Amino acid sequence: MSVREIYTEIIRPSRSEITALSRVPVASIVDALGKTGALSYCLRLQTPGLVLCGSAVTALGPDVTVRRAAIDLAQPGDLVVVAAGGRKERSCFGGVTAAHMQSRGISGVLVDGMVRDVAELRRIAFPTVARGTTPLNYDYPAGREDGAVNVPVDIDGVRITPGDVVVGDEDGTVIVPRDQVAAVISKTQAAMAAEDEKWWARRGQSLGAVQQLADTGYKIF
Repeated sequence: MSVREIYTEIIRPSRSEITALSRVPVASIVDALGKTGALSYCLRLQTPGLVLCGSAVTALGPDVTVRRAAIDLAQPGDLVVVAAGGRKERSCFGGVTAAHMQSRGISGVLVDGMVRDVAELRRIAFPTVARGTTPLNYDYPAGREDGAVNVPVDIDGVRITPGDVVVGDEDGTVIVPRDQVAAVISKTQAAMAAEDEKWWARRGQSLGAVQQLADTGYKIF
């Protein structure tokens, strides 16, 4: 993967598409994607009750200046993906940075690594997905590691291309490829409407499961 490269322009979905995806549960999005795009259960929403949703601006590596470059290039409605290699020994994101990003209209952060200042992240309601927390952060100033901004990155075997939409809730996190956003919105909205209709029709009724099992050879006593 390319390093020491900064790409200043990305192609984003529309704001209305991002808003629509923010209203769809992650589980429904994963279903619409054919059970693909979901990140590991180890990447968890550290800010319960919030939804992470935005177009991805990627930062490859934990270097602080690279991460700051990604923040500088992010537009309102974007979120920053920090591809820190899943490292657990030190955090590479915290409350001060979150408050600055929030002031710029950035919608949240996905960190393939650790974060700190979780109480502050929750207090300011800044959606944050990470592998966990640790109070120990990296030594600064920066410049110790190469990195890149707005290049494709891989997390948990899932490719994240700048401009893809990241959606995270308390079920988990999923990556929606930019060219599939419109189709996923249409498919999930239709599926959720059909599911609601089906369960309202069955409300209070037997699901018929005992008979179905008997039909397949179960012995019913």
